[in-house]
Amino acid sequence: MTPLWLTIQAITFALWAFTAFRILFHLRRRGVAMTGSAFPGPLTFLRAVRDWLRDPAERAWRLRLAILTHLMLGLSIGFYTLTASSPA
Repeated sequence: MTPLWLTIQAITFALWAFTAFRILFHLRRRGVAMTGSAFPGPLTFLRAVRDWLRDPAERAWRLRLAILTHLMLGLSIGFYTLTASSPA
């Protein structure tokens, strides 16, 4: 059971990491498009995040990140619960 659980956690983490980095790079592109600068500052990043959160076209990516985050948290809690209750 433990190897299967860890495999599911690893796959979930890989999907979560892909989604998170895709979103971060997308936010950077938005910031560059806003300022025209290759290195937009932190305030531009915050504006890009605000706009991204309000953009209906990005709803699927926001939902995917939220679901994967909750799934990863649930799997971690479940793994801890399974291993903490079983004798060593």
